Amino acid sequence: MDQAITNKSYRVPNQMFFDIIVSELKTGKSVKFNVAGNSMLPFLKDSDQVVIKQPNLSDVKIGDILLVKYEGKFILHRLVKISNGEYYLAGDGNLDQIERVSEEDVLALVVKGFRGKRELKVNNKLNKRLGLVWYYIRPLRYLINKF
Repeated sequence: MDQAITNKSYRVPNQMFFDIIVSELKTGKSVKFNVAGNSMLPFLKDSDQVVIKQPNLSDVKIGDILLVKYEGKFILHRLVKISNGEYYLAGDGNLDQIERVSEEDVLALVVKGFRGKRELKVNNKLNKRLGLVWYYIRPLRYLINKF
């Protein structure tokens, strides 16, 4: 007997949600989930979906979007600098905050993004460069927001 598949949505605590994701990543699987929040505007917005995988840190490059654990929270932000084994990340929509984490805090690399059915080219060179340009013009964006 065929049963219709229904899409259901569940709310679970962030820690539980990311414990499951990290567990799946450790088995070599890719994981797809909805973005929550707008810290990555204009490149990713609330309810967009991303596919992540456990990274080989030697393959992680400036401009990549990473899932990291920062001060007990899980964040999905763009890598803007690597220095002395530390990774510096910033949300595309943030105007001043930069997170600094160690290699051990890097959990996943975003490999794909989706807005509805449309794939977002989050990993092509152009979008990585645009994301970095967007980061470097933060002082100008800050001034524009003041007016």
